[in-house]
Amino acid sequence: MSAADGHGSRARPARILHVSHTGHRGGAELALARMLTAGPPWEAGLCCPPGGDAFDGLPGHGVAVEQRLPQLPVGGTRSRSPLLAARYLATLRAAARALRRSPLFDRADLVHANTAAAAIIAALARQGRPVPVVVHLRDLVTPESLGRFGYAAFTRLALPHAAGVIANSHTTLESATDRLPAGLPRAVLQSPSGLHSRVTEPHVRPEVRVIGMVGRLQRWKGQHVFLRAFADCFRGTDVRARLAGAPLFEEAAYAEELRLLAADLGIAEQVTFTGHVDDVAGFIDSVDVLVHASVKPEPLGQTVLQGLARAKSLIATEGGGPSEWIRSGVNGLLVPPDRPEALAAAMRKLAGSREMRWELAAGAARTAGILSDTECAMAHAAFFREVVASGRSAERGGR
Repeated sequence: MSAADGHGSRARPARILHVSHTGHRGGAELALARMLTAGPPWEAGLCCPPGGDAFDGLPGHGVAVEQRLPQLPVGGTRSRSPLLAARYLATLRAAARALRRSPLFDRADLVHANTAAAAIIAALARQGRPVPVVVHLRDLVTPESLGRFGYAAFTRLALPHAAGVIANSHTTLESATDRLPAGLPRAVLQSPSGLHSRVTEPHVRPEVRVIGMVGRLQRWKGQHVFLRAFADCFRGTDVRARLAGAPLFEEAAYAEELRLLAADLGIAEQVTFTGHVDDVAGFIDSVDVLVHASVKPEPLGQTVLQGLARAKSLIATEGGGPSEWIRSGVNGLLVPPDRPEALAAAMRKLAGSREMRWELAAGAARTAGILSDTECAMAHAAFFREVVASGRSAERGGR
């Protein structure tokens, strides 16, 4: 990917500024960090608030990082308090002013807004300099997913000014389609999974000893559903449950609730909370069955991609992104969301049949279309090129 260097005779890598509304480890932030450490063919910069460690390693990969944006108030998109909503909007405007003053923003050929909140910030900032903004849709564009205030702000302030849209699944893109102008460049692109190699020959142990989940500890991810289903199946046995992932600030109470639930269910001695794990592949390889248990449709379901890439026997809740990747009974099992009894039935089925576990693992290994992080970066580069070219064509057409 290249752009004119101002002399017309040579080319330089395009300058892409990535904007994140937080530096803490969420799915969107980890996906961006993975892509920027995969050697993308552009000159990358990042603007985000201080705090958090999701992007700590990026300077070592040649990414210019500026931590100049203010922290957004927690709960601002979902609160019914007019005062908190006003404070949230004021902080978005302050973040836009900070972004506008950034040298990285001043020299960018394109801005990539990594989340809905980042897209609002970038849209407000571009009022001073009309750089093209690519909006990354990582959540369903609905009031339920973004919050009532967040949805209104995103659809009114950000989407109308987008030069292009990337979605992490067809489900996510479809949720925004009626809000997108006709002809706007758009693409469904896989998010980097963090796994650099695929397992092509599954290894299935004779018995199920460990069942696991990986993902941030938050209620809609359904770790409580997993624990109830696990207790139904395996309480008092030597089967273990492992939950990888950590809560962010506002979710600490949920993490404690999960520990109390495990004790109430009589499985505390069988459950291990590992906290955040950097070696996702190692964690997945350590379990016999991997579970995705979101209680509502998942925009993508990064766990699903990771499980498929590692040829793991997999159970996921149906709807959203997971249903785009899993054919139930072929490369995984799909169960209804928020139904511990249905999840328990699927666990029993897999625990009772090594043959079924092997068939699903083999189906996972054959799943087409899962990209490496480097391939994900190349796919994003191609779309960024399309957006830049589209803007230049529009400029020429308007002359």
